[in-house]
Amino acid sequence: MRTGKWLTAIALALLAGVWGLCSTLGPSQEPAAIQAVAVGSEDGEAAPVLRPGECTDSSLSFRNQSLAGCKLRVRVCVPSVEGEPVLEAGHMTPGGFVGSGGFTEDSGEYWTAKGAYLYYKNSRTGDFLPPGKETPPLYTAVRLNPLIGQEALTALRDISPQQQLYVLAQARDEGEGPWQETVVDAF
Repeated sequence: MRTGKWLTAIALALLAGVWGLCSTLGPSQEPAAIQAVAVGSEDGEAAPVLRPGECTDSSLSFRNQSLAGCKLRVRVCVPSVEGEPVLEAGHMTPGGFVGSGGFTEDSGEYWTAKGAYLYYKNSRTGDFLPPGKETPPLYTAVRLNPLIGQEALTALRDISPQQQLYVLAQARDEGEGPWQETVVDAF
């Protein structure tokens, strides 16, 4: 009877050792990876020329390419003249233009502004973007700032005839690892 207990104890110790070795040597979780999904402009295609207050349809969302859920935050980087943004990313609603981070849908998924970033929120997943899933659009329209003056527009066209909208996207895996950055030439 005593030998049976010893054999059981040895078997359990061996099993625990193998389990620990497998978890140590096993595949490590890959870092968060996202893919930008842009709609409204093709690579190499010139952005439309807008007048102050005019909008164009353009959309940007993100798809989780990793094997685990990830948290996602983005920073929309727009050109500015004399401290005023030239372009604005947002949504056209029946009430007018609403900037990114100020528009929510009833689905429980949305983007919210906090400091310099817009954060992906999902009430069903604890704000994680599940593997293979896509976010709602960060924006569905790009507008030329309606308050920009003619002098600023002229100076802007002399410096760079085509303005760009860039998005710095950062994803972090469920383990709260470092933010993985992706820069998107979005408009």
